[in-house]
Amino acid sequence: MAVQSLAYNSRLILRVQVGIQQGNPVLRNRSFNNVKADVSDEAVYTVAQALGSLQKFPVVKVIRTNDEELSEA
Repeated sequence: MAVQSLAYNSRLILRVQVGIQQGNPVLRNRSFNNVKADVSDEAVYTVAQALGSLQKFPVVKVIRTNDEELSEA
């Protein structure tokens, strides 16, 4: 049985450091939903840099998650 995947949604997550507690960084996620699944990683990263410059706290990681639907081919 052949299975194909169809990308239908993507999400951008900026992980920011909001402080330090007991010597460890305290991290929070800033999520941006409904990113077009067919947009290149470079374009998403460029937007992440622009959004990161607007954040009060420094961005420590940029994450992109993709949702895909699986179906029989």
